[in-house]
Amino acid sequence: MATKNYKLTIAGQTYDVEVGDTSSSPVEVSVDGTTYQVELPESASSAAHAAPSARPVAAPKPAAPAPQPVSRPAVPTSDGDGVVRSPMPGKIISVSIAVGDTVTKGKPILVLESMKMENTIAAPVDGTVSSVLVAAGDAVQHGQSLAEIS
Repeated sequence: MATKNYKLTIAGQTYDVEVGDTSSSPVEVSVDGTTYQVELPESASSAAHAAPSARPVAAPKPAAPAPQPVSRPAVPTSDGDGVVRSPMPGKIISVSIAVGDTVTKGKPILVLESMKMENTIAAPVDGTVSSVLVAAGDAVQHGQSLAEIS
């Protein structure tokens, strides 16, 4: 079964939703690019493939509220303090800086893999690298300090 795309508006916020094959549970559902595994009740899964009836059937009410997107920065935050923080959980693929290196704002300094995508992390400020807190292969969490630039 093909995926279906929807634009849903919840409390004034519009979301792009892609629903995968509903013939079995869990169903893969993507909300604004974030993928979720959603368990369907047995009755909902079989109802999705039942023969059409001659009379209209009311749409089922959702069992739970739609997932709300988590507000996370799209780029590393430094709060102006020169600390480079991870914008998401993932794994460090490469580190292209060392202590003592001079960097300019926007220069790529790390590559972070998250959800099978490589994300280039750039220097948030001009300065000299005072510490590198991660190495290739390290797992990191959202908001974790990766490097310090002074």
